[in-house]
Amino acid sequence: MNDPRSRILPLLRQGERLLWVGQPNPKVRFTGADAFLVPFSILWGGFAIFWEFMAATTAKQPFFVLWGIPFVLIGLYFIFGRFIYKKRRKLRTVYALTDRRAIVCTGDRSVSDSPVNGVPTKIDRTKDGRHVSVTFGSQGIGLFGMGMYQNTGMDFFSLGLGQTVAFYDVPDTDGLLSALDQATVG
Repeated sequence: MNDPRSRILPLLRQGERLLWVGQPNPKVRFTGADAFLVPFSILWGGFAIFWEFMAATTAKQPFFVLWGIPFVLIGLYFIFGRFIYKKRRKLRTVYALTDRRAIVCTGDRSVSDSPVNGVPTKIDRTKDGRHVSVTFGSQGIGLFGMGMYQNTGMDFFSLGLGQTVAFYDVPDTDGLLSALDQATVG
């Protein structure tokens, strides 16, 4: 993958000053929402697999077996797939903070940004203080209230609706917070 800085420099506007560039830590897997999502995913997946087993062994009509397949697939995504999706997305994501904007670049084409000055931010440090997440603006609700599930892998289902510009699981806590102070003062 390219150097994160080289991916951001072409996105800068004339006169814009780059204060910080970084990437999320792909090893951070869990968020606060996982306190609900992990038990829910196990219950959903377990019931769906039980349904499929019972339908395959006792049902005389194939409709019941076919009906359960999407639920099993969704359950498997809840249990495992969302972590794979989240890690792959983090490996392709670069964050940048300028004197004017917060920029999130995911992959080669997906770029979102938010003005820095005058926009409320939410700063969350992990308990051990090794990572920080910064949300710019209000947290979107997205499709089916998905805004609260951003950075869980469930945001895959929001289809880009209500996505908030945010830097998640950043290991360079001091560098990001210092740049954020510079951006909001300047």
